[in-house]
Amino acid sequence: MNTRSNPGNEHTDLETATRIAGLMHRKLQGTLDADGETALESWLRMQPESQRSAYTEMQEMPVIESAMQAFHRYDESAALDDVWLRIGEKEWQQKGKVRRLWLRAVAAAAVVLVAGSAALYIFSHKHRQTPGTSVAARYKSDALPGGNRAVLELADGSLIGLDSAGSGTLAMQGNSRIVKAEDGVVAYDDHAAQDAAVQSWNRVSTPRGGQYQIALPDGSKVWLNAASSLRFPVAFKGGERLVELSGEAYFDIAADAARPFRVAVTAPGKGPMTVDVLGTQFNIQAYGDEPLRTATLVSGKVRVSNGGSAEVLAPGQQAVLKGSHRLTVQEADIDAATAWKNGLISLENASIEEIMRQVERWYDVDVVYEGEVNQQFLGKIPRSMKLSDILKVLESTGWVHFEVNGRTVTVKP
Repeated sequence: MNTRSNPGNEHTDLETATRIAGLMHRKLQGTLDADGETALESWLRMQPESQRSAYTEMQEMPVIESAMQAFHRYDESAALDDVWLRIGEKEWQQKGKVRRLWLRAVAAAAVVLVAGSAALYIFSHKHRQTPGTSVAARYKSDALPGGNRAVLELADGSLIGLDSAGSGTLAMQGNSRIVKAEDGVVAYDDHAAQDAAVQSWNRVSTPRGGQYQIALPDGSKVWLNAASSLRFPVAFKGGERLVELSGEAYFDIAADAARPFRVAVTAPGKGPMTVDVLGTQFNIQAYGDEPLRTATLVSGKVRVSNGGSAEVLAPGQQAVLKGSHRLTVQEADIDAATAWKNGLISLENASIEEIMRQVERWYDVDVVYEGEVNQQFLGKIPRSMKLSDILKVLESTGWVHFEVNGRTVTVKP
């Protein structure tokens, strides 16, 4: 099929861009079958040399990563401008306005399918609707992304809604003052209550659709992901600093060699897991609905144990625990493990079930499945997008389709 454009077949060109981008995506993943190889090679043979060279450039990770860095700043023009600087748009700009539109559509589709960005939706939705059932019929409802939402439970049972509370002093516990800063971070501004007879414990909990940052009494910083909770003392006493985590959190621990920091990790129906640190940055994921619990070390040194085994991690490593099995250690994908903290949903080598569990927690929806989607995705999508936009980006691969009705998302092949 010759894809050279004219003003009368822009719709066809955009459809072709999407189809070819899908073939490129599967080619890069190593999942393109013989028919797909034939179709892609046939299309390439029909293109001018400049486009064949562009296809080669699109497969180079520095190009993709540079584009994604711009996309993560939610600026599609900057991202594509960066791509074009690398793959020679200046030459192509002389080909005419409509031809530039088609070339930009191809590049946008290639970048989204290779790197998981929202670009394809931005381009294609302006020109066409999803074939078959209308978008309006399939997306009866929508959901906004989550935000900074959490509840602080004090030792006496009092509850403080952190997202609705104003800045300033939230509560006094003995001589310790709990303060909400202008940027929303909650901190304990005093190491008081060290000599109290009874240790007091507080808990910060985020709902589905929530996240929050807190500074602990020792100055350590913790970012809580959605549907998570952290229990911690008003003041750290004795020879260790112990906190209890359920869900997912990123830790930046204040160094104190005399008092090691310990995270007791809990997940419903699963055995114990403990992370011991001195001064370091790491991510722990321990949701009850995830088959694996992980501790990913960004910097420093940690010891991860589950009662029956223990492993010491070096930066860039990840401890993995499946059920009550023995711990295993593997090289970590730091960007994927900490994507949520950086405002992204990670698709890296993820199944649709893994992706949708993230969607459930962040958008506070329930997901059901009709049929199987046996594909591994890759890339990252901004968590600031509406639910419908996230789903349309995933649909752009052609591998999966969705219907949204109320708070329920149905996944179909």
